[in-house]
Amino acid sequence: MVNVDLYRKLYGSIKSIFLHIDNQEKAFLSKFDLTITRFYILTHVNNNPGINYIDLSELLLCSKGNTTRIVSAMQREGLLVRRINSEDRRSYHLYLTERGEDLFEEVHSEYLRHINSLMSHFNEDNLNTYAKISTQIEKVLESSQI
Repeated sequence: MVNVDLYRKLYGSIKSIFLHIDNQEKAFLSKFDLTITRFYILTHVNNNPGINYIDLSELLLCSKGNTTRIVSAMQREGLLVRRINSEDRRSYHLYLTERGEDLFEEVHSEYLRHINSLMSHFNEDNLNTYAKISTQIEKVLESSQI
């Protein structure tokens, strides 16, 4: 039987890692006047042009209402445009505007350099081990969502 203190220790470590990554991302993205959620909306719409609100909400792990609120603000800022779904006039598809594409390209290339800089502290063996373990943890957490 596994010692429950190991559960708590691992959970505390994962939580700490998340908080460090979250703080790093917030600080990095603030240079572009973006929040983490806005950056990931730009990312998902860039990677999935024409995505609908429901699918975007699932990728963001948040409610459709929250997604709608943030997307509406991004539309007012000229970063996103929504187009009516020709097959279901009650739903919309989302696309980046030219301004949104430009911002995404600027931030994304810097973001990749930022990640590379952070991860460069680990050797290839460490990275392979961490990737394998984190994939296992992610699968367990995905399947046990309440």
